[in-house]
Amino acid sequence: MFKFSFTKFVNFILIFVIIMGCVMWWGKVKYEEHQNFEIARTFIIKPGDSFDEISQNLRAQNLVSNLYVLKFGIIVSQNHKKLKFGEYEIPTKASMSNIVDLIVNGKTKVHKLVIPEGFSTWQIIERIQSEELLSGDVITLPSEGTLAPQTYLFSRGDDREALLLKMKSNQVRILGDAWDNRVKGLPFENKFEVLTLASIIEEEASLAVERPIVASVFINRLMKKMKLQTDPSVIYGITRGKYKLGRGLLLSELRKSTPWNTYRIEGLPPTPISNPGEASIYAATNPAQTDFLYFVADGVGGHWFANSYQKHNENVKKWRKIEQQRKVETGE
Repeated sequence: MFKFSFTKFVNFILIFVIIMGCVMWWGKVKYEEHQNFEIARTFIIKPGDSFDEISQNLRAQNLVSNLYVLKFGIIVSQNHKKLKFGEYEIPTKASMSNIVDLIVNGKTKVHKLVIPEGFSTWQIIERIQSEELLSGDVITLPSEGTLAPQTYLFSRGDDREALLLKMKSNQVRILGDAWDNRVKGLPFENKFEVLTLASIIEEEASLAVERPIVASVFINRLMKKMKLQTDPSVIYGITRGKYKLGRGLLLSELRKSTPWNTYRIEGLPPTPISNPGEASIYAATNPAQTDFLYFVADGVGGHWFANSYQKHNENVKKWRKIEQQRKVETGE
C-alpha cells in the first residue's frame, strides 16, 4: 500500500523549483542574449497581425533563436497586447528583448523623402505619388508655393495627405516668421506677395549668397514701378510647373500676354511660380541694401549686377561672348 512521505514530497518540490528556476534563468539569458546578424534586418508587421503570427514570423525569418523563449518573454513582460504594426529595422546585435522593445514602442524604420527647393506643386505631388512606401491618395492639389521644400522623414504606410498637411504647416510657419521679422518699407501688402516674390528669387538665384542681392533687384524694381522682366515667371505661364520647358524662350512667348508674363504685366504675377525654400522667403523679407536694377549670368554660376541699363548692357555683352566661346568649344 502506497504510503505518503512528506520528506519525499518536499524534496520533489525543491527539485521542481530548482529545475524551474534554472529554466527561467536560462530563458532570461536567452531572451536578453545579443544575437549576431551580418547586416541590419527589416521586419514588417501588418495591421491586424496577431501575437502568434508576429512571433511565428520573427522565428521564420531567423530574427529570434527560440520561439518559446520569445513568447514566454513577451507574456511575462505583459507586452503581448502592445505589439504595434509597422516596419522595423533590427540592429545586427539585437537581443529578443531589444526586438520586442522596438515593436512595443513603435520605433518604426524611418525613410526620407527629399523635396528640393523650387519644385512646383505638380512635381511635389508626382514625387509623393511615386513613393511606394506611402499610402492613400492625394485628394486635393495644394496651391503653388504653399508647400515647404525640405527632407521629410516618414514610416512605411504613412498617409500622403498627412504628409502634405505637414508641408503646408511648415510653410505657414516659415512664412509667418519671415513676415513678422521683415524689414520696414517693403512693397508688400500681404504674406502671399512675399511668397510670390520668394518663388521668383528661388528660380533666379543660382548661389545661396546671391539670394538677398537678387531679392534687392526685384524689390528695387517694384519700388520704382518697373516691370520685373523675369524669364522663370514667363516659363511658368507656359508650363504651369507641369514640365521643364527644355529650351530658351521664343520672342513670341515673351510678347504673349499671360498673367505670369512679367515682361507685359505690372508688378508681381498672380501666384507663386514654385515652392520656395526658407532662405528665399527670408531673402524676400530681408533683402540686401543695394541700388541694383539688373542682373545677368556671369558664366560661372552667379550673376553680374548693375544699377544702370548701360552697365547692364555691358554685362550682357560679356555674357554673350562667353556663350559664343562655349559654342565654339562644344562644336554647336
